[in-house]
Amino acid sequence: MEPATGGRAAALRDVALVAAAFAALAAVMTSPVLLQADRALPGELGDPLLNTFILGWDADRFRHGFSGLWTAPFFFPLQDTLAFSEHLLGIAVFTSLAVWATGNPVLAYNLAFLASYVLAGVGMYLLAASLWQRRDAAWLAALAFAFAPHRVMHVTHLQVLMSGWMPLSLWGLHRYFATGSRTSLAVFAAAFALLGLSNGYFLYFFSIVMVPVLAAEMWRAAVPGSPGRHLRLPWPEARDLLLAAAAILVTLSPVGLSYLRARGAFHHHRAVDEMVSFGARWSDYLRIPSGLRVWSGVLQVGEGERMLFPGLMVVALAALALVTARRGAWAGNPLRPPRWSLHVWTYAAVLGLALWLSAGPSGPGPYRLLLLALPGFDGLRVPARFVVVVALALGVLSSAGAAWLLSRLRPRAASVIAVLLAAAIALEGYGGPLKLAPFRHDQPVRSDLNAWLRDGPRGGVLELPIAGPILEPFTLVYQYNTLLHGRPVVNGYSGYGYAMQDFLGGPGSPLRDPEALPGMLEGLRAVGVRHVVLHQSTFVERPDLGWPDPKILVDAIDHAAGTIGRQFNDAVVWRLDAARPRMPVDEAALAEVPIDASMMAASVMPERLRFAVDGDLRTNWRTGAPQEGTEWVRLAFTRDIDVGRLVILTSPYGVGDHPRRIEVESESADGSPMTLYSGSFLPFLMRGLAGPITGAPAVIDLPSNACRALRMRQTGHSATWQWAIHELRVFERIRPR
Repeated sequence: MEPATGGRAAALRDVALVAAAFAALAAVMTSPVLLQADRALPGELGDPLLNTFILGWDADRFRHGFSGLWTAPFFFPLQDTLAFSEHLLGIAVFTSLAVWATGNPVLAYNLAFLASYVLAGVGMYLLAASLWQRRDAAWLAALAFAFAPHRVMHVTHLQVLMSGWMPLSLWGLHRYFATGSRTSLAVFAAAFALLGLSNGYFLYFFSIVMVPVLAAEMWRAAVPGSPGRHLRLPWPEARDLLLAAAAILVTLSPVGLSYLRARGAFHHHRAVDEMVSFGARWSDYLRIPSGLRVWSGVLQVGEGERMLFPGLMVVALAALALVTARRGAWAGNPLRPPRWSLHVWTYAAVLGLALWLSAGPSGPGPYRLLLLALPGFDGLRVPARFVVVVALALGVLSSAGAAWLLSRLRPRAASVIAVLLAAAIALEGYGGPLKLAPFRHDQPVRSDLNAWLRDGPRGGVLELPIAGPILEPFTLVYQYNTLLHGRPVVNGYSGYGYAMQDFLGGPGSPLRDPEALPGMLEGLRAVGVRHVVLHQSTFVERPDLGWPDPKILVDAIDHAAGTIGRQFNDAVVWRLDAARPRMPVDEAALAEVPIDASMMAASVMPERLRFAVDGDLRTNWRTGAPQEGTEWVRLAFTRDIDVGRLVILTSPYGVGDHPRRIEVESESADGSPMTLYSGSFLPFLMRGLAGPITGAPAVIDLPSNACRALRMRQTGHSATWQWAIHELRVFERIRPR
């Protein structure tokens, strides 16, 4: 095939042909997604349903002028919950039209899913064609990138599939340096911004690998291209690039500030050990995704997201490009593209850097430096996703190798070889027919329930059964239905967890103790929950979750709520009263009282009391035995104190050891007791769990008193759980003089 030439009209026809071809190829390679695009999701009801919900939420907020965008309706009553995961705004910009027109976020998701292959193919085609000046080689690069084997692994991760903005952005950048066109520079900036708005990982990854590309282009702009030209400082290019960078930053800054706000409030970051476990090993580049047809049975299936085999044909052609980068490889060949060696070595550098960084912080290298230097970089837990940049570099290099090979052949032979290479590349990336998970966007089985919730009082909804931090499809169904009934749910699934959900879904949940249900309902009212929904069939279908029989739980909640739940098919729903007014407290009049272990006594294990006041949530005072109702802790003061507030903090791993009932009692100087609070501890604990503060502070405000000693009694019972205090703080009420 001849080098890519022609005017603007021809170029547009060429791109339209490529887009149409990749749309058809995507429909075949991802079959049967297109046939069921309005009623099923590719892969599973996990991340695809989460992303479907996010696209639906984004579309709804676009319609309302972005109002409330970041407080998505899950993990109630937390704020900024959209920033717990990918926001997908760069995808929703396009899919919102489909949501508004059809009311079907499932269809919008699948259109974006298919479009990701088209975008990847068109973007890589434009990049490779501009670098190597051959359409046939560009087609091969486009196939290699759009149907790279790793995409089979990421079929449930729409944000990872949306990588086509990378080559499109690079195409605009290279064209700017080749022609000086600021329109091309605008393409670079727009594609970069859309990439960052589609995937937070890619914002970092692409920014890092842009360094060698920019360095090479700036070097070429500065170094003379012909004898007699002088070395120049590329100030015009630097100025234009700074303006483009400023435009990108202005576009992304509102999103970045929202994530920084959530990061500061919730301390979002990933542990280095977690990054190491999700980093690539060299052997992972010989591991394939399950179902990859050509190499199944030949290479081993990898684990998690470490199935990184790039394809043999792509690697072979990329190696050929590196061999031909030397001088003399194009001797006598008039079809040699301009700046061949520079571009080949540039993308070889990108490949090497991406391979190195994909290992994460498991060894010495730049990854640990980036963790220190880049704000938010420690929020990325899967370094192995650098495989997308590896595929980008290999796609460019493989098309360079193909361009050199095909340029040495007669046109007919070149066409035959190009077709054979294209077939081999596509087959290496084929994972077979996709598994689909049926899902009705309008949820007809819940239509009456959703209408009742929508017409009820504003406030949160708790749906049962509730799962902890582990992904359960029913949790995402609850989350999706918020789009239909308009009420936020306590439940949810995202990139980070929620302490309230983990507690209510965990082994120490009050849902497992009928006697604790009144306190739990009071705690739910205290945080603004107005409805509890129990799906009986889900309890029956999932006995592995270990929940009580749903009929027993329904009767217990009926009794605790003081009302009979309303039935909607298999679901039973209770409407809770509004929260009782809290005791008015003058926060400015509270002052913390210094306490230490010498002031404390306990019914058991007094030697551990120091751990309750050492400032370390990882340590605690504990009873060492299940709660019997006789345990106590006493604080003695050297003067009369009006104790206005107790704050009890708990480690995330110790919430099950909360007191089942607590009695707070003051003792005057003459030993006279006064009960300040007696009842369930759950309302205070649940208010703490429903906030962003580390330690889930259970704040107990007390009436006025003259306290020379303070005693906390544990008066409940548990056959399993002990009583533990991880940190205790006391505040006195300062009377004005």
